[in-house]
Amino acid sequence: MPTASLSFLSRKTVNKQVCRVCHTIAELKGDRLCAECTQIKTQLSSRFPDAMRRAMATEQQCKRSVCVCAGCGLRTLDPHPFYPSETAPREAHFHPRCHELWLEIGLGARSE
Repeated sequence: MPTASLSFLSRKTVNKQVCRVCHTIAELKGDRLCAECTQIKTQLSSRFPDAMRRAMATEQQCKRSVCVCAGCGLRTLDPHPFYPSETAPREAHFHPRCHELWLEIGLGARSE
Protein backbone atom coordinates (compact mmCIF):
# COMPACT_ATOMS: atom_id res chain seq x y z
CA MET A 1 0.00 0.00 0.00
CA PRO A 2 1.53 3.38 -0.94
CA THR A 3 2.11 5.97 1.76
CA ALA A 4 1.50 9.68 1.45
CA SER A 5 3.29 12.46 3.22
CA LEU A 6 0.98 14.89 4.95
CA SER A 7 3.72 17.21 6.16
CA PHE A 8 2.06 20.13 4.36
CA LEU A 9 -0.81 19.87 6.85
CA SER A 10 1.44 20.59 9.82
CA ARG A 11 2.75 24.11 9.67
CA LYS A 12 3.63 24.21 13.36
CA THR A 13 7.21 25.33 13.90
CA VAL A 14 9.06 23.90 16.85
CA ASN A 15 11.32 26.30 18.67
CA LYS A 16 14.42 24.29 19.62
CA GLN A 17 17.00 25.59 22.05
CA VAL A 18 19.97 24.22 23.98
CA CYS A 19 19.22 22.32 27.20
CA ARG A 20 21.08 23.98 30.07
CA VAL A 21 22.23 20.66 31.58
CA CYS A 22 23.01 18.21 28.75
CA HIS A 23 23.49 20.88 26.04
CA THR A 24 21.47 19.02 23.40
CA ILE A 25 19.33 20.98 20.98
CA ALA A 26 15.71 20.14 21.72
CA GLU A 27 12.30 21.57 22.45
CA LEU A 28 12.70 22.68 26.04
CA LYS A 29 10.32 21.99 28.89
CA GLY A 30 10.14 23.91 32.15
CA ASP A 31 13.38 25.11 33.74
CA ARG A 32 15.05 25.22 30.30
CA LEU A 33 15.50 21.42 30.32
CA CYS A 34 14.99 18.92 27.51
CA ALA A 35 12.40 16.17 27.94
CA GLU A 36 15.02 13.59 29.01
CA CYS A 37 16.57 15.84 31.67
CA THR A 38 13.09 16.75 32.93
CA GLN A 39 12.25 13.04 33.25
CA ILE A 40 15.49 12.27 35.11
CA LYS A 41 14.93 15.17 37.51
CA THR A 42 11.40 13.94 38.22
CA GLN A 43 12.66 10.39 38.82
CA LEU A 44 15.33 11.63 41.21
CA SER A 45 12.78 13.65 43.17
CA SER A 46 10.49 10.64 43.56
CA ARG A 47 13.22 8.05 44.24
CA PHE A 48 15.01 10.04 46.93
CA PRO A 49 12.82 11.64 49.58
CA ASP A 50 14.35 14.50 51.58
CA ALA A 51 15.22 12.25 54.53
CA MET A 52 17.19 9.90 52.31
CA ARG A 53 19.03 12.80 50.64
CA ARG A 54 20.12 14.09 54.03
CA ALA A 55 21.39 10.61 54.97
CA MET A 56 23.85 10.57 52.08
CA ALA A 57 27.46 11.31 52.96
CA THR A 58 29.66 13.69 51.04
CA GLU A 59 30.37 13.26 47.34
CA GLN A 60 33.23 10.97 46.32
CA GLN A 61 34.61 9.73 43.00
CA CYS A 62 33.99 6.13 41.94
CA LYS A 63 36.42 4.55 39.49
CA ARG A 64 34.34 1.43 38.77
CA SER A 65 32.76 1.27 35.34
CA VAL A 66 29.77 -0.97 35.89
CA CYS A 67 27.73 0.98 38.42
CA VAL A 68 24.06 1.73 37.83
CA CYS A 69 23.18 5.44 37.78
CA ALA A 70 20.59 6.38 40.40
CA GLY A 71 19.17 9.03 38.08
CA CYS A 72 18.58 7.28 34.76
CA GLY A 73 19.15 3.61 35.60
CA LEU A 74 21.85 3.12 32.94
CA ARG A 75 25.36 1.80 33.55
CA THR A 76 28.29 4.16 34.03
CA LEU A 77 31.37 3.85 31.83
CA ASP A 78 33.76 6.44 33.22
CA PRO A 79 34.76 7.66 36.68
CA HIS A 80 31.71 9.30 38.21
CA PRO A 81 30.46 10.91 41.42
CA PHE A 82 28.80 8.78 44.06
CA TYR A 83 27.49 9.19 47.59
CA PRO A 84 28.21 6.42 50.08
CA SER A 85 25.32 5.86 52.42
CA GLU A 86 25.47 5.60 56.17
CA THR A 87 21.76 4.92 56.75
CA ALA A 88 20.20 4.69 53.27
CA PRO A 89 19.82 1.22 51.71
CA ARG A 90 22.59 1.71 49.12
CA GLU A 91 25.12 4.06 47.56
CA ALA A 92 24.00 6.52 44.90
CA HIS A 93 26.11 6.64 41.70
CA PHE A 94 25.51 9.27 38.98
CA HIS A 95 26.39 10.16 35.41
CA PRO A 96 27.62 13.78 35.22
CA ARG A 97 24.27 14.98 33.80
CA CYS A 98 22.28 13.08 36.41
CA HIS A 99 24.55 14.40 39.14
CA GLU A 100 23.94 17.98 37.99
CA LEU A 101 20.18 17.36 38.27
CA TRP A 102 20.68 15.65 41.65
CA LEU A 103 22.39 18.74 42.98
CA GLU A 104 19.51 20.89 41.74
CA ILE A 105 16.87 18.98 43.68
CA GLY A 106 18.44 19.84 46.96
CA LEU A 107 21.29 17.71 48.25
CA GLY A 108 24.05 20.11 47.37
CA ALA A 109 21.96 23.15 46.49
CA ARG A 110 24.48 25.55 45.12
CA SER A 111 24.37 29.25 45.68
CA GLU A 112 24.44 30.81 42.25
